[in-house]
Amino acid sequence: MALHPLLEVKNLSIAYRSSSEIIRAVRSLSLQVCEGETLALVGETGSGKSTFAVSILGLLDHQAQVESGEILFEGCSIRSLNKREWKKIRGSKIGMVFQDSRAALNPVLTIGDHLIETIRAHQEISKMRAREKALVLLHEVGIPEGQERLYPSELSGGACQRVGIALAICNTPRLLIADEPTSAIDPAVQGQILDLLLRMKKRYQLALLLVSHDLLLISQVADQISVMYGGRLVESGLREEVFETPAHPYTQGLMQSQPGPMHHYETHPLTVIPGALPAPGEDFPGCAFAPRCRMAEPRCIESVPAERILSATHSAACIRDLNGPGPKSAGK
Repeated sequence: MALHPLLEVKNLSIAYRSSSEIIRAVRSLSLQVCEGETLALVGETGSGKSTFAVSILGLLDHQAQVESGEILFEGCSIRSLNKREWKKIRGSKIGMVFQDSRAALNPVLTIGDHLIETIRAHQEISKMRAREKALVLLHEVGIPEGQERLYPSELSGGACQRVGIALAICNTPRLLIADEPTSAIDPAVQGQILDLLLRMKKRYQLALLLVSHDLLLISQVADQISVMYGGRLVESGLREEVFETPAHPYTQGLMQSQPGPMHHYETHPLTVIPGALPAPGEDFPGCAFAPRCRMAEPRCIESVPAERILSATHSAACIRDLNGPGPKSAGK
């Protein structure tokens, strides 16, 4: 049975503006997240992933502006919602786990009070009933009984992230956005947090948009993978397609630079992507990856490459022949 798009983003462009400059963070980005699906958005720091993630909930910095494009949730545009309309969506239909959950928590509220307030903001129930639901949720995410009386400063980073997950799902949203949910915690706990996200996704039948820079971390959990570079999507496809037959030189470079059991410093050393990331918002007449690409040609810097369709579910934005039928034509 075909999956229905829950979130649909069309040609979204976002820029940060100051008195002296304009920094374009997201450029003509289009993607969709279907019901019950896990989509991983992957790219290096500065690629525009987090800016895109917070834009879905209307939480952009005051200097950021959506220049063009559409964001559709459940088929309806959410770009121009007022405060009352946003309240019906934030937390109740779309939940978010932030990169640093401790910083996202109120330091003067206990963990239990965080959940009680969030539940009652969206559900007409008594404080006692909200407390009961909060205790059940905290148990589900692995917070021991009694710790609901603690403050964020009294919890470890991993525990704060578990609380952040509980807050994101306490009103049973349809879409959960997790922005680098494991990057601010101990590596030994990262796998536990990712497993918890997947359990909650399955239990509450959520769609999950997972933002990460770690290809290996998401390699076993994503249904779809979209790769960003310089504010643009450079490749999208099913997990198997992107990992087994990466088409864009940047995706290939990411794969080759990820440590794995086959690597050895003498026989199979890790490779690196040459050069450096572009400066934030740096403009390029052509492909932003061209200055670092070993396969770049003079024409790569002449114009932004069109999307090439490699299969019904796999595409890449590269000017080279990727063994597909060629650039996607306008209007399709």
